[in-house]
Amino acid sequence: MTMQVNVTTKVNSQSIRRENYNGRDHLILPSYTLPANVVMNGGLYPESEIDAHYTGLEGTLAPLGHPMVNGQFVSAFSPEGLNIGYVGAWNRNVKKSGNRIYLEKWVDIGKAEESEGGRELLERVAAIERGEDVPPIHTSVAVFLDQVEANEEQKALGADWVAKIKAMDHDAILLHEVGAATPEQGVGLMVNADLATPIKANSGALVGESYRERENRLERAVRDKFASGPDEYAWVADFTDSQVVVVRNGGKAEVFGYKSDGGKITFDETGSPVVRQESWVAVAVNKFKSFLNQQDRPATNTNQTEGDMPLTKEELETIGNMIGEAVAANTEKAIKPLAEKVDALQANQKELSDSLTTNARAEEATKRAAVAKVHGDIVANALSGEALDSMFKNLGDAAPLAGNSANNPAETGAPAADQYFK
Repeated sequence: MTMQVNVTTKVNSQSIRRENYNGRDHLILPSYTLPANVVMNGGLYPESEIDAHYTGLEGTLAPLGHPMVNGQFVSAFSPEGLNIGYVGAWNRNVKKSGNRIYLEKWVDIGKAEESEGGRELLERVAAIERGEDVPPIHTSVAVFLDQVEANEEQKALGADWVAKIKAMDHDAILLHEVGAATPEQGVGLMVNADLATPIKANSGALVGESYRERENRLERAVRDKFASGPDEYAWVADFTDSQVVVVRNGGKAEVFGYKSDGGKITFDETGSPVVRQESWVAVAVNKFKSFLNQQDRPATNTNQTEGDMPLTKEELETIGNMIGEAVAANTEKAIKPLAEKVDALQANQKELSDSLTTNARAEEATKRAAVAKVHGDIVANALSGEALDSMFKNLGDAAPLAGNSANNPAETGAPAADQYFK
């Protein structure tokens, strides 16, 4: 029998943000759900099942609570579900993040203000942003699945059954409960992803530091390090075992290396700016890659100035530093392709420089010859830069001057050269 299972997690209140989307103001509540290869309430959730279905959460509704009719769960997309729980919220930017699924609740503020539940949600978020002591906001994803009997090996890992996922229906926003749905209500199980047990051979308990514990320690350490003043704040946008993305006072994101020794976390003194794409990508690296994969390099007869060159001196120095760090940290296998890219960078840079120099000299010679034809070599050779450009542009309007020509001044009406240039 297919049943609805609701997996609940807590929203990271420090990562709540506001954005204007489609001309309307929105609240964004980032959250995580569905950890892979864990046992929750006796059920094993294989990574293969989650990977095959998690993208189905993109664009689903985020109702206020799991909609129920006569004690039975219903789809959030059904008429009853819409009437009960819709507050203008839906799920976006669903991605795999480590062992979990990351997704965001986008709440249309104007739509939320139209309902009592929506107004309560807005007030709860505002209270969290003000730093008041209020209950946290939880989210709960509704997964329709079949319970398949576990085999002997899976039972040895602590699983009574294995989840065979059918579909994702919604990811709800919870204000008053961590888990409202229980087996006694006849439809599903409310399981808490924060209490999930990872699969480990010959062990049915959580071993070592959990992802949640590491996240909480990092958040405390980031606040102590980067938000010491009363009017400052900092939050963790993402992290790995050795790096953490920090946003300070609503500014740009930076990635810092860190170490955890004896429970104490220490950070590198300097961080690097990053931007959010499929992952956090250093800004300079993006430009480095685009430079190595140029498709529109200047042709030999192209008039291109130095301002059109793709990288500044500072950016090239940044790339050089990054290359040095990569060479020091990586193996011989990684160094070879990196060296090839450096060679390509130098070759492309030289080709650009030679092309620009040749073009500039050819263009200057053409202008000087045109000026000399009208005004003579003395005038043409005496000009350069902007003066040469100006004289070249006005050739059509200027009267010929008696430069070093053999014309008689009396016949041309022009003054003699020794008088004109004295």
